[in-house]
Amino acid sequence: MSAEAHGEDAASRLWLEDVRRRLRNAFGSSISTPDVPLLQPEPRKQQQEQPQQPWESFRSRATAVREELRRAHVDGAISWLRAELLEMRFQNQQLARTFVDLNLEMQRLKIENELFIASECPTVGKNNVSSE
Repeated sequence: MSAEAHGEDAASRLWLEDVRRRLRNAFGSSISTPDVPLLQPEPRKQQQEQPQQPWESFRSRATAVREELRRAHVDGAISWLRAELLEMRFQNQQLARTFVDLNLEMQRLKIENELFIASECPTVGKNNVSSE
């Protein structure tokens, strides 16, 4: 991997991390990083020891589901961004190759034109060579 590609990868990672941070801020601070384990249901013993009202249990489950949906939405958005960045990088490489090819073709045509002019008009060709 070239140094330029490595730099692009590092820049892409930094940009994705910034987007991830912004998305988490936009969807609320309740979204945790992927390193933090998902919310686990409480063991049955604790639930039996501390009786809860049915709506409190439902509310906590609903909150956990909303957080999971937000997390999935953010992860999906990040995946989409990663795919778009990869596509953009591929297009960038194609454009760079096209520009290099065009530059080489222009240089070839320029030399061909100079040789043609030099062969058609020997005095013009000598003047060009002596002026350079």
